[in-house]
Amino acid sequence: MYFQGGFILVFEKLKRNSSGVSSVLGEILITGIVVISLGLLFVVVNSVNTPVDSTHLAVEEWIDTSSNTIYLRHVGGESIDTKDLKINVNIGGTNHMYPSTNISENLGGKSSWELSDVIEINTSKEWGISIPDEKDVTVKLINSDSKEIINPKYRVYLNPKSPAPSIDFNIAGKSVVPKGAFISSFEVLGAAIKSGAYDQKVTTQFKVGNDTLNPWNYTLAVTGNVNDGKTHLWTLPKTYPAGTPVTIQGKSWAWISDPNSTLDSGWKSSMVVNSTSNSPNFKILRNGDAVPTIPGLGTQPPLAEFIKDYVKDNKTVLEENEAIFLFELGTTDLNSTAADFQDLVVLLKVDSAPAS
Repeated sequence: MYFQGGFILVFEKLKRNSSGVSSVLGEILITGIVVISLGLLFVVVNSVNTPVDSTHLAVEEWIDTSSNTIYLRHVGGESIDTKDLKINVNIGGTNHMYPSTNISENLGGKSSWELSDVIEINTSKEWGISIPDEKDVTVKLINSDSKEIINPKYRVYLNPKSPAPSIDFNIAGKSVVPKGAFISSFEVLGAAIKSGAYDQKVTTQFKVGNDTLNPWNYTLAVTGNVNDGKTHLWTLPKTYPAGTPVTIQGKSWAWISDPNSTLDSGWKSSMVVNSTSNSPNFKILRNGDAVPTIPGLGTQPPLAEFIKDYVKDNKTVLEENEAIFLFELGTTDLNSTAADFQDLVVLLKVDSAPAS
């Protein structure tokens, strides 16, 4: 080893020239100091924790004191895993924790909090506490992975009983045209269409301005099927300017030789209905519209069953920024009992664009 060999050379030098003892000892001392210094530097450098990347997230907060509800809307930045998120709510000086499991449940079971998603926390139901004054409430989001605390970027103060921020729209032909810059979410409330005793497949896609958006594989019958009894929710990945039309397209699929085929190639396109075509096979419901009294074909549930959460006294009950799209994907004979308009039912919600 170099260190051992160097020590022997120094020792031999000491034997030959005792008068050089002081200078040699000086060399040894300096070498020792350098070695120790380098060792300390190595320890210090390696003991410094690597900084955690800060979370890039913009959150809009508003509070409705009349219902004791806090609203938190994701309005920009990266998606957050719900398992890594907790929410600390301070009301009148007392802290309350809203855990990650509640957040996921609040978002309909989603594993991430994404653009335009809204978390609603009812303090009365959660902790038995009312909100007398929204100014007494402080909300902090805690990233349990990085230990970072995130404060909502925007705070919108509301008068008691005032609605959450939303945006109105016109219906031009059968397209929705928002009156301001917006983001939107699409939720499949249900789908039901049969060929004989067998379910047909149903797929859907959206068009916003010149952008065709295909979140669920519109061209693949089995892979993109939404006639499966499950919830399908999707939000636009970006904001759009006022006046941009929003349309929806639905497609039904018929089996080729085997109604139980699990292959996309085992199905063929049956009927396509696009809201841009002003087709009579398509309807839009807004707040206050009469609910169509159309029975379901055969054993299928009626349209009213699919939208029952949005009906009161046979009238559609929606927010001013919501609309329900109804599709008939089985027949063009709209006077027949086969025309039940629940082959595809989609709720559109239009929210105002995040503040810049």
